[in-house]
Amino acid sequence: MGMRRNQFLGGIGKCMCFLAVCVMTFSSCYNDDDLKNSISGLEDRMDKLEASLQSVQTDISTLKTLTDALSQNKSIASVLENEDGSYTIKFSDKTEVTIRNGENGEDAPQITVIKNEEDGVYYWGITSTDGKKTFLKDGEGNMMPVTAAAPKIRINTNTKEWEISTDGGKTWEPTGVYASGEGTGDTSLFSGVSQDDDYAYFTLKDGTILKLSKSKELKCEILSGKQYFANGEEKLISVEMSGISKYTVTKPDGWKASLTGKGLTIIAPVAENQYAETGGKVAIMAVASNGQSIISEIPVIIGEAPVTISVEGQTISTTLTNGVEMYYLGVLEINEYSAEAVAELVNGYAARMYMKTAALDKVPLAELIGKDPEAGKTYMIWAVPPSEAGSEYLPDDVIASVIKIAATVELKVSDITFEGATVFAIRKGCDVYYTGILDKPNYSPERVIEDLAYGGGTKQYSDYNGPLEGKVLDFLPKVIPGTTYVLWAIPYKEEKGYKTEELVAVEIPVPALTYDGTATININSVVTTVSSVSATITPGTDCYKFYYSYMKEQTLANYGTDKEVISYLIKNGDSSKEVENFERASLEPGTKGFFIAVALNEKGQLGSLVKVQADSKEISYNSSISVDVSIEAGTVSTTLTLTPTGNPEKFRYVHMKLSDFKSYPYWGNEEMVKQALIMNDNVTEIVAAELKNHQLVIEDIAFNSEYVLFMIAVDTDGNPSSTITKKEYTSAKPTYVRKDRDPDLWNASVPEVTIDKIEKDKFYTVSYTVKPKAACKVFYVFAGPADYLTGMYDEQIRYVMKNGVKQTTTYSGSVYGTLPTNINVTWMDEEGRFYEVSKTVVEAPAQ
Repeated sequence: MGMRRNQFLGGIGKCMCFLAVCVMTFSSCYNDDDLKNSISGLEDRMDKLEASLQSVQTDISTLKTLTDALSQNKSIASVLENEDGSYTIKFSDKTEVTIRNGENGEDAPQITVIKNEEDGVYYWGITSTDGKKTFLKDGEGNMMPVTAAAPKIRINTNTKEWEISTDGGKTWEPTGVYASGEGTGDTSLFSGVSQDDDYAYFTLKDGTILKLSKSKELKCEILSGKQYFANGEEKLISVEMSGISKYTVTKPDGWKASLTGKGLTIIAPVAENQYAETGGKVAIMAVASNGQSIISEIPVIIGEAPVTISVEGQTISTTLTNGVEMYYLGVLEINEYSAEAVAELVNGYAARMYMKTAALDKVPLAELIGKDPEAGKTYMIWAVPPSEAGSEYLPDDVIASVIKIAATVELKVSDITFEGATVFAIRKGCDVYYTGILDKPNYSPERVIEDLAYGGGTKQYSDYNGPLEGKVLDFLPKVIPGTTYVLWAIPYKEEKGYKTEELVAVEIPVPALTYDGTATININSVVTTVSSVSATITPGTDCYKFYYSYMKEQTLANYGTDKEVISYLIKNGDSSKEVENFERASLEPGTKGFFIAVALNEKGQLGSLVKVQADSKEISYNSSISVDVSIEAGTVSTTLTLTPTGNPEKFRYVHMKLSDFKSYPYWGNEEMVKQALIMNDNVTEIVAAELKNHQLVIEDIAFNSEYVLFMIAVDTDGNPSSTITKKEYTSAKPTYVRKDRDPDLWNASVPEVTIDKIEKDKFYTVSYTVKPKAACKVFYVFAGPADYLTGMYDEQIRYVMKNGVKQTTTYSGSVYGTLPTNINVTWMDEEGRFYEVSKTVVEAPAQ
C-alpha cells in the first residue's frame, strides 16, 4: 500500500509546484493553512484506508481459519475478550485468531462463506448491499472452497473502489463499494462474538453465523513461577488455556489482575496505598461446561527478586541480588514442570546437581538440559534462592520463566526427474504450517512473508509425502523440465507477524530435456470448420510422453527454430501419454495455423518437432439454410418450435431477459450478438437431430417478464445461415390464487408444513418437513426472518421462487438463527396457477 499511496500523492505534484511559486510570489498575503490541512487530511484518509485494507484481508484469513476448523472438526479451546474489545480465539490445535469490533469502520465488501447443502462444503461468497449472497468463482468459473486459496482485496487508488481478485491477484473486479477513508473505527467482516457452555458463535455482518463446539478438556496453566514487583509495576504473564467456559480471578488486596486472550495481567499496588497487601497469590479458577474446575496460582510479592532469570533466544542469564552466593537452577519440560516438583527436587538428595554459586551470562539452553532443545517444545527455567537457616524449600519459593523453542518444518526432496520429484514436509513442534512453491527467479523470503499477510500459501495440518506436482502443497499444474523450483514452509504462529528467519526452503532442480532422441508422434484425422480445427494425436515409436498444442501461423513465425517452438510446447502446451482427440475452437474464420507436437522417450530425450497445417475455413454464409421460431411462452418455461429451411445440422442461440441484454454481456449491440453466434462464443449450441418434434424447452424463466431470443442455423461445415432470427416476447402473467379470495382452492392444495424439532444453543435450529398435496405440481420453500418477505403478494411469490428451494416431492430442511422465523411456501397446481405464499411462523418455545 505504501507504493500505491506515493503514486496517488504524486498525482498532485504539479499542482504543488505551482502553489510553491505562488507562495514565494505572494508570501506577504497568502495563508497556506488550508493547503496544509488538505494535505494532512488526505494523508490521514490514506492511512485509514491502508489500515482498513489490512483489517479486511486479516479477517478473510480469520474466516478461513474458522471454516477450516468446522470442516476438520477442531474445537475452540478458549474465547477471551481483550481490553480493546477484541476477542482472542484459541483452537484445540493451538492455532489462534483475533476478531475485532468493526463498529464505525470503513464500508467494505462483505466477503462471506456459504455452505453448499449439496456437498456440505463451505465456499467463498460475497453479500451484496441488498443482502443477496452469491458464490465467488475462480478464473475457470468454479466455486471456491474455503479450504483452497482465499480471495484477495485491494482499493483502487484511481477509482477509490474496493476490488476483489479470485485468481491470486492476476485480475481484479470492482465490487461497487466506495472507499472513503472516513471511518473512525476498525473495519471488520464480523459483527459479534458470543459463547455459551458448549459453543462459540461468530456472526458476520451479513448475518451468517458460524457455530463451533468448545473443547471439553479443561486446562489452565500459568507459565511462570513467583513474581517480584515494584510498586505500581505491571506484568503480563503467559497462560495456556483450553476448555474454559467460565473463570474467576482472585488477588491480594490492593492488587489488580485480569485475564484476556493475551494472558494474565497483574498490577502491583502503588506505594501510597497503605492498606494494600505486600504479597499473596493471584489465582485463576477455571470451570468447564461439564462443571469440572481447576485452580492455577502464582505467588506475587513487592520487593527485589533474589534471583532474576532472563531469556534471550535460546540463551539464559541470571542476576543475583547482593548477599546471594548460592541458588538452585534447572530446566524442565512444561509437561513435567510444577512448583511442587521443583521443591521436591531441591529438598531431595539430588539437590546438589542443581546448585549454582555464580550468576549465569548467556548460557545456551542446550548446555543446561544436556542436549539440543526440541523444536516447538516449551521449557520452564526455574530457580530457587537460598532458604533461611536451612529450612525446607516450599513451592512458593520457586521462581520460573518460560522459554518456547520455535517450531519448524523439515523439507526433504528425493527422486528428482524431468517429470518432477518426491517431496517431504515434516512438522517439527508445530501442528499447522503453510507451504508454497515458486520457480527460483520469482522466489524471495520477503515476497513470501508479504503474501502470507494477504492469505498466501496453503495451510497444512499433517506431514506430507508425495509428488511435487499438484494442489496439495500449492497449485503447481505441471512441472516444467529445466526449471529450478523452491518449496518453502513456515510454521503457523499464534501471534501474527511472520519473519523471514522463520522460513525454511529447499531448491528442487528439475533436469532439462535433451534434443538427441528419436521418439515419434503422429497427427492425423484433421477436421476443420469456420471456427474450429481438430485432429487425432497418436504416440509413435519409442514415445513415452508427448507435448502438443495449436499455434497460429503468425505466432509460429515469431519462433526462429524448432527448438524454440519445442521450448514453448514444454512450458505452455498440453501433455499426454495416450491418444488425444484435440480440438481448438473459437477461431476466427480463415485462421491459418498448425497442430504442433513433439515426443520424448523415458530418458527425457526429445524427438523431432511435428507440424501439420490446419486452417479454419473462410466464412461462407449459407443462404440455403435458415430457421424460423414460434414461441409459446408460459409462466415458468418457454417452448420454442423451430422451423428450419434446408438441412441445418445445428442451431445456436442467445436467450435472456431484455433488461439483461441491454447491459450484459453484449451491451445491446446486435452485431456483436451475430458475431458471437457465428463464432460459437459464449452462446448455446444444440444439435438439430437431438430435438424432439423440432421443439426446445427453456426452463426456469421469470413470469410476466420481457425476453429476447437470437438464433442462427449452422450447416455441417460450420457455416452459418445468412440471416439471424430475432424474437421478443413476454412470459405469461400467472393466475393467482389468493387465500382470502379463494380459500377453498387455497386450503385444498396448500403443502403441509411440520415442525419436526427445535434445538437451542446460542440460537435455534428448526428442522421441518414440507409435504405437497395431490393438486400441487411443484413448490418452492424459503425459510427466514419475517422481515425478509415484504411487498405485495406477487412480489413475495417472486422472492420465494427466486431464493427458495424448488421441490416436487416431500422436502426436509432446517434453518439456524433467531426466532420467530417463517417457513414460506409458494406452489403451482397442475393448471399452472400460482398460490399466495403460505407462512408458517415458528415461535420460540416456552421455557
